[in-house]
Amino acid sequence: MNLKIEGIIEGAERIRQKIAVELPTHSGLAGAVEEVNKAALEAKKVALEGKRFFSLHRLPALFLAFALLAFLFWAYWNFFLDRSITVAIPRQDHREENLRYFRKAKMAIQQVETSSQAVLAVTTGKADVAFIQAGIPVQDQLRVLQTPILEYVIWMTRLSRPIDKPIFNVLTSIKNEGSHDVAKDFFRKWKFPSDIVFHHDWDKVVASPSESDSKYTIPQEIDAVFVVVNITDEKNMETIQAFLDAGFVMQSPYIGAHTNKLRYTEEFLMPRGYIRQAPTIPVQELLTYSVPNVLVTKTDISDSTLAKLSRIFESDTRRIQPSDFAFDSKDASEVFQGLDAFLGILINIILGFIALLGLEMWVYRKRFHELNSLVSLLSMLQSNKDILGETDPNRRSENLQYLSTVSDLLSMISAINGFYTQEKSSLLFNNQSEVIHQRCDNLKLNIQLKILHAGIHLEPRKAPGSIATQ
Repeated sequence: MNLKIEGIIEGAERIRQKIAVELPTHSGLAGAVEEVNKAALEAKKVALEGKRFFSLHRLPALFLAFALLAFLFWAYWNFFLDRSITVAIPRQDHREENLRYFRKAKMAIQQVETSSQAVLAVTTGKADVAFIQAGIPVQDQLRVLQTPILEYVIWMTRLSRPIDKPIFNVLTSIKNEGSHDVAKDFFRKWKFPSDIVFHHDWDKVVASPSESDSKYTIPQEIDAVFVVVNITDEKNMETIQAFLDAGFVMQSPYIGAHTNKLRYTEEFLMPRGYIRQAPTIPVQELLTYSVPNVLVTKTDISDSTLAKLSRIFESDTRRIQPSDFAFDSKDASEVFQGLDAFLGILINIILGFIALLGLEMWVYRKRFHELNSLVSLLSMLQSNKDILGETDPNRRSENLQYLSTVSDLLSMISAINGFYTQEKSSLLFNNQSEVIHQRCDNLKLNIQLKILHAGIHLEPRKAPGSIATQ
């Protein structure tokens, strides 16, 4: 059941016509009727505007629904969504020992030619992750995540090269890829000349089974070899052996304190026979460096994707440790921090909802003040319309008609006030509407008492002298 504002408008019009006929001399009451009629028309206009989808009274509910849906979507997107991940891998790293990690997590693998193309695939959105070797330049807007997969720096020089002869020709791997970029970093630390000639023939030294007919001869002008490779790969071991057989010897690529500046290298003391035991490679303990493979992603990657990427490098059989199961103060702190963040989001949503409710009350404050002013005006108008003691019948009849009209107008004001709260339920939390109802009821009660005075007939008071004579 709903109030219809049209009935109030029609009632105000009837009262206006009635006053024009029965109380034409009371301009104040006629003006009050016009104000009540305007308030009713304004209420009708507000009701029509309130039917729009994005009306003010619907904003709190819309905000609350949107905020909760956005929060649930964010939580699902970041913590629960198991999305398909595409990994771009350069051709030289497209090996089974690398692929098995991503296959275990059922990730899509996209092979590209170079590491630069892998990074470009992430930048353009064609891939979610690039698997490359550390040391390759990466844009600042991308995130670099280190993996436990390590490759090692192999530095070999020709044994027959005179000590005073500068190194000029260096054999390395693919141009502008991991080995080449790391070599340039090391050579800058060693203050090597900038005109060193790189020969990108590492992959050609030992032919693959499909290229068994071709044979590569190491050029005599090669002074040294610098590569960063996976030393467990059989082809890389054969290539190292080929250079050792050609008169090269493994050396330590020591750069001292410059390791901290490169940031991606870590010292590694390679034991004797670490690469191969028969024949022994290296023949003695050697200080070299490990270079990790890294994952390159965009900075806005979701937490669920990061968690999935971190799990692919975990061992299938983990060693049991008390720290994995004991609940300590650190775990408690993380739990409370997460709970605090969760409650903080909910509290902000609730505060926003309350703020919008307050905005609606503030907008309607002017309308309530107008109704309150009308009640005050009618209170003033009826204050001198008394019935008790009025002996003139015409004056008594006029005052009764006047008071009855004021009572009807107060009922209309109360109805308009109720219409506002009916259309905007949030106004029920504001006592402004309740004050108007109370004032209207109290004033109508006062008027009804005055009207009841019409049934009381007071005898004229006798003069004091006549009482004494009797």
